[in-house]
Amino acid sequence: MPGISSMLPKGGNAVWGNKTWAPDDTDNDGFTFGNMVNFEASNFTIKRQNMTVEESEAFLINSSELWYQKHLLSSYSHGVAHTTKEIEENENDPRKWLNPLESRLPYAPNLKIYCFYGVGKPTERAYFYRDETTDESQRPSIAIDTTVTSDNSIIDHGVVMSEGDGTVNLLSLGYMGAKGWHMKRYNPAGIKVTVYEMPHEPDRFSPRGGPNTGDHVDILGRSSLNDLILRIAGGQGHLIENNFVSRIKEYADRVKIYEEEEDQGLLSQIKGIVGQMDGTSSSS
Repeated sequence: MPGISSMLPKGGNAVWGNKTWAPDDTDNDGFTFGNMVNFEASNFTIKRQNMTVEESEAFLINSSELWYQKHLLSSYSHGVAHTTKEIEENENDPRKWLNPLESRLPYAPNLKIYCFYGVGKPTERAYFYRDETTDESQRPSIAIDTTVTSDNSIIDHGVVMSEGDGTVNLLSLGYMGAKGWHMKRYNPAGIKVTVYEMPHEPDRFSPRGGPNTGDHVDILGRSSLNDLILRIAGGQGHLIENNFVSRIKEYADRVKIYEEEEDQGLLSQIKGIVGQMDGTSSSS
């Protein structure tokens, strides 16, 4: 259980979306990835609402035994540090250190970071559950609702599919490399971050995907990945350039995490709009 807890989504609704929107939403006939936990109204007795990632985490905590609640809350943090001041304060809180959105890279200007990962393989993004609880006074009993499947392949037996490497979702794979670590509060030394995405192009006759697989594990046998690693080991890593083949840069720009200067600009715009509205109300 402790190991699984470290894999809970980080960033809250700012990264994963709300009930009507998510940064990686596409033209999905009005369906949004923002609800991490979904319920089919006809498939449970006690009425439950769909839940965002923040609501899902609260539900998990409130539905768990006390020992697990204490473990989760004392060992992990899944939020976002929106200011440098928060980042600095988090250096004294070990719960924050595993979360790249609440901590910063070391001040090491000569360090280089390379993000190599596969993309283009359907990957879990959200879920449909059925509630088997018969009494509201009982601890909730829910399970994946395998009866829910969509014609457009977005939902497969209760699992909502999006983009990724078959195991890790694209937002988790690419956000920090595409944008997060380009913000000064997360990368104060300006460490160079290189992203090289590799499309999943499996060999149909190979059980492990062949030399061009982008699968989460099988990619370790990919020819181009091994070539990239050898170039870095041979001191030629500086010749590797960014290679984006997914829409991660577009999705990353939609994530509601901004440079502090951008935050101030948005706040000024909002204040200006409110001021105009107040002026209009007064004149009328």
